[in-house]
Amino acid sequence: MMMRILRKGLAASAIIAIALVPVSCTHETADANKNEEKFVSQTLTEEAAHQQIISYLQKTADETGVGFSLTPDQGNNGSALQPALRAPCYAGDQERGPHQVQMRYWVVGIPAGQLSHYKSLLQDTWTSWGWKLDPEATPKLTGVGTPDHYSFILQDAGKGDGWLSVTAASPCFPFEGLGSTTPQPSEIHRRTS
Repeated sequence: MMMRILRKGLAASAIIAIALVPVSCTHETADANKNEEKFVSQTLTEEAAHQQIISYLQKTADETGVGFSLTPDQGNNGSALQPALRAPCYAGDQERGPHQVQMRYWVVGIPAGQLSHYKSLLQDTWTSWGWKLDPEATPKLTGVGTPDHYSFILQDAGKGDGWLSVTAASPCFPFEGLGSTTPQPSEIHRRTS
């Protein structure tokens, strides 16, 4: 299950970073079932999904001290990331079928030479909250799933400091739940007391 989410997250990350083209939530291989069943929350809306992802990232920033930004840290020549994307959950029903919210941020505020430590810190923090780690995680790619069906994928681009990103995806929600008025924050940092 999580491997499919990871693959979807990687595909979504690549597409978001390149062209912001909607992607399906299905695992796309020649032998994959293009219409496999996915969890669709009948009560979730785009607005609620959007706010929940931001809430999870804010909680993460508060607990770990890292930040999340659409703009990379200085020294990272990566491009700014695009705002949230709503993506169809099924390849064959893109217009009126279930959708999900996807957001991608650079992980910022990591001291030089500490990328691996902070990647582990994020992973350990999330699993301490009861989030399930993908058993197929690699040193460059780690995925976790929340009990309420959100997924978070940490990706180390392998280019040194400043190249860690997180892609978050909501569960699917009905087409009727589309519509969000809350803008995605360009940065999320630890709140001060």
